[in-house]
Amino acid sequence: MQGHIASFSSPVKWLREGFHAIRLAPFGMVSICIFYAFTMSVLGALPMLGLVIAAFFMPFGTMLVIDGTRQASEGRQPAYGILIDLFKDPVKRSRLMRVGAVYALFLLIANYLYIFMAVDEVSQWKVVDGRLDWASVYANFPWSAAIVTVVVYALGQMATWFAPALVTWKNMTVGKSVFYSFFGCLRNWLAILVLLFIIFGITVAAAFAVIILCDSLGLGDVSIFILTPIAFFLTTVAYSTIWPMWVDIFGDVNSD
Repeated sequence: MQGHIASFSSPVKWLREGFHAIRLAPFGMVSICIFYAFTMSVLGALPMLGLVIAAFFMPFGTMLVIDGTRQASEGRQPAYGILIDLFKDPVKRSRLMRVGAVYALFLLIANYLYIFMAVDEVSQWKVVDGRLDWASVYANFPWSAAIVTVVVYALGQMATWFAPALVTWKNMTVGKSVFYSFFGCLRNWLAILVLLFIIFGITVAAAFAVIILCDSLGLGDVSIFILTPIAFFLTTVAYSTIWPMWVDIFGDVNSD
């Protein structure tokens, strides 16, 4: 199977199709996307093995979101049944958990690389009157550690971004799915980067707009209650682009 190369205008198309799915099933789309994001956050916050546990859930949660977006795009309500179906299938369950193990490996490497590389700079941060001295943070920010961490994390995302769908819908082995996911992302790096910049820009603009509006109206104390639903919506928008990306790069569910 050969992945396709998206065009420069594809990010706009992915966003437009994501918005279309949300418009057809707004509550269902918000439900599955926030459930996935919340579950990953809760599992990742667990002591000791939180990151690993969250990584093992990632492939199943990704399939919930991408299949839910497909259902919404077809005019149906997103359902959680795929989680049960995947856990019941021993072959797919095993493969998806191994995809999660690959993701966990990248997360752990990124985490420990940052700790190892940043320890000298972080040790020079100062606490004054019980508060972190930001001048010392800026003067000793671990840029090298941060850059290496981001690169390793990005490689892990590339290797596992489409792997759950390749396992589930293309019946690929773990190694093959990771390979095709990585090079599918690599071949489309420009379109994906443009998409990330657009989503980041929309998020920052929305946050600033709400904060400025609330301050001008004297509603600063309640801005969090306005920002929260907007954050839920923008999170849903971001996740809703995975299905259109999949269709553009790898084709529909059953096509090779």
